[in-house]
Amino acid sequence: MRLSAYLKTGTIIAGLAVTAAAAQPAWAQSEAPAAEPEASAVADIVVTGSRIRRPNVEASTPVNVVDAQEIENIGVTNLIDAMARQPQVGLGASASSTTNTVAGQGLATLNLRNLGASRTLVLVNGRRHVAGSSGTSAVDVNTISKTTIARVDTVTGGSSAVYGADAVAGVVNFITKQDFDGIAAQAQYGSADGPNTYYGSVAVGRNFNDGRTNVMAAATYDKTEGLYRHERDYAMSGLAYIPNPDKKSPDDGLPSFITARDVYTNITNDSFTPVIVTPIGSNAAYSLTFTEDGRLVPFDRGQIVVDGAGRPQKVSIGGDGFKFREDALRTPVERYGGELQLRHQFQPSGDFITELNLFAEGKYFHTEANSQRENGTFAGDVAGTATGNAYRIQADNAFLPADLRAMLTAAGVEEFDITRNDRDFGIRTYESVYDTTRFVAGFDGAFSNGWRFETYVNYGQTESQFTNFDRLQREFYESIDAIEMNGQIVCADADARARGCKPLNLFGAGLASQEAIDYSYIYTIRDDVTRQWNAVASVNGELFSYPSLFSGTSLPVAFAAGVEWRKEYARSVPDKRSQDALIFQNSQQITEGRYESKEIFGEINVPLLADVPFVQYLDLTAAYRYQDYTTTGGDSSYGVGLEWTVDRNIRFRGNFAKAVRAPNINELFGGGSEGYSQIEDPCDATRVNLGNFSSNRRANCAALGLSPDFVQSTATRPVVSQGNPDLAPEEGETLTLGVVLTPSFLPGLAVTIDHYDIKMSDVIASLGWRNIINNCVDSPDLNNPFCTSVSRGSDGNITRVLNQVLNVAEYTNSGWDVTASYRTDLAKLGLPDYGSLSFNAAAGFLEDLTYDPVP
Repeated sequence: MRLSAYLKTGTIIAGLAVTAAAAQPAWAQSEAPAAEPEASAVADIVVTGSRIRRPNVEASTPVNVVDAQEIENIGVTNLIDAMARQPQVGLGASASSTTNTVAGQGLATLNLRNLGASRTLVLVNGRRHVAGSSGTSAVDVNTISKTTIARVDTVTGGSSAVYGADAVAGVVNFITKQDFDGIAAQAQYGSADGPNTYYGSVAVGRNFNDGRTNVMAAATYDKTEGLYRHERDYAMSGLAYIPNPDKKSPDDGLPSFITARDVYTNITNDSFTPVIVTPIGSNAAYSLTFTEDGRLVPFDRGQIVVDGAGRPQKVSIGGDGFKFREDALRTPVERYGGELQLRHQFQPSGDFITELNLFAEGKYFHTEANSQRENGTFAGDVAGTATGNAYRIQADNAFLPADLRAMLTAAGVEEFDITRNDRDFGIRTYESVYDTTRFVAGFDGAFSNGWRFETYVNYGQTESQFTNFDRLQREFYESIDAIEMNGQIVCADADARARGCKPLNLFGAGLASQEAIDYSYIYTIRDDVTRQWNAVASVNGELFSYPSLFSGTSLPVAFAAGVEWRKEYARSVPDKRSQDALIFQNSQQITEGRYESKEIFGEINVPLLADVPFVQYLDLTAAYRYQDYTTTGGDSSYGVGLEWTVDRNIRFRGNFAKAVRAPNINELFGGGSEGYSQIEDPCDATRVNLGNFSSNRRANCAALGLSPDFVQSTATRPVVSQGNPDLAPEEGETLTLGVVLTPSFLPGLAVTIDHYDIKMSDVIASLGWRNIINNCVDSPDLNNPFCTSVSRGSDGNITRVLNQVLNVAEYTNSGWDVTASYRTDLAKLGLPDYGSLSFNAAAGFLEDLTYDPVP
């Protein structure tokens, strides 16, 4: 997959910072704004990206800083919507992107550089945060209260050497207010013809003991109502990609797919009534359906879509096909929680420690998300041959209308197949509940020699429960096999009747009894938990200083080092009926695993030159981290950066980093799930000569004992997805080169331009059944790892595909980031002195994003 050459513009914020005397909303922060720096100066803010503290424009890696005022100016109710406006942030999980997922809905995760949430490290005050999704490292950022945020630092580029695994694409660090004294409150309501959004939060902070003790408490509530397809005209227009019928060859230069409107399935009725798949007498497949009250009528399939080979598809333009109405476009989410933060400054009397501070953080957030989607559309084969996805009905079914029964008798048909959307039995609902807790406690301070230290322990836990509306397969098929006995309609199977089976009427809409529905449909529950333990101790300070060549300016050499221990644990327990494959949803097995890591890290900053012509400052930064995992063993990451300040107008910066990502618990220990797919066998006569390796394909298919005219079965086949305990870490290399412009002729303006180039290898990925079976027969011979994942029966048909995660894929990603900010006092523009004017803008240009599943 290649995505290239598109421009994504980020947030453009123009704001007016006014004095405290100006009118403010009643819920605005009550503390007075801090004094602003001179417009010509660049604020000396401690930012993320290095444990050696320096201002943003002097960092060798790009750092984008968004403060609380900018977030408020955007006007969104949660952090994920604010962060999504940054060009570096791709599509992660949100209320709009998790609408049809069983697990993960309602979460909000960050995805830097479109490399995935698992490769973006999220920190709070520079410390790790427990994941919101069990078995992963993806943090739900909406469990971070917007009111407590002082700023958000986004560092792009590999940062594993500084912060550890998962920082392949970069780091997002949420910095909370540290010495807040006052009350801050926000209340927001939003509506754009639905869904409505509600947000309220309050933070209370207080300084005690002459300012040596600070306590801040915050509470947050937010709610987003759901949005469904039938509420938007564009979602009901049938706009879809369809195969291009003019695409006759892979090399003809034509697109494989084109867009069309009024595209609907042509195998299921929009009235939720059955469509008969089996030809009956002179009636072709898919030519008959039912009215809602059970009468037999013709079914209009519309204009059937065909591909370039003329093969009919299961969608048509126009016709009576099913239109998805109830699928969620935006998941309804409700969330509440609270945070508590403490900081106390001791007064050490000894000569060894001159500053000692205690800090502690605690939080609890509760999230509920309730989404839904249409019931499954059960499809027979286009040509009319029944598959495992169709309902097979006996000709003696007691619910059949008389005219259909007569038609079956005349044609000598003893059984037939139907497709049906079962919305009248209940919408498929997904309810997700998350409870997240996190506690941090530690000390920081300074030694008498000026070196600083920090040590802390960190514990987090997310408990999740997922409740889904499911169907019991055995009970359902028992209930649709209905016969007449002693003048009553009953289930045909005597054992089923003894278990309470009630006959289910499929031949209409809304005709089934509630008793019959209750016999087949249930709610299943899955319980997840993920826990994180983390302990870190670090020091940083000046090693020594030496005079610069040619100028004699003192150049301090700074150093930081530390040790880290981390333990991750996760468990996911599906409903027992799901484990036993008794329900319609994919069968799932228990996932449980843990790992520990022991790490040591160091960083050094060495100034090379200062205060000479064309070099105001030149320094080198290097970082290294060694980590030893109980699962994957030892590995290392490193980074090297160079900064060259020509003068106050221009600075150049560059950074090269090797980053790693250790496989997470789901990838290592995933218990597996089994689903069914309509497999397209590459050895089928219609495909055996396709592809760039058709000669290999023909030879390998023959070696499997399959003739050139082999025709695969159209039945769906099981595809088993599961973890792999033999995975190795992913590796990524990032090169970033940039320039920072702060022209003296326009004080207050700062522009940054950076080019990045990322290459990832050994990417952990599930290839999918298509890549697995194609690569099996497209390889030089059958002795390859792909063929070990494909099982075939005695008739040559594929019977099972194992879709295990592997270290096989590669990512390449390159592009440009541009930011601009301007700040000046209104008085300097000849306007009344009411405050200052600020402007911030960001844009990104993506040159290349290539994912190669099998390099």
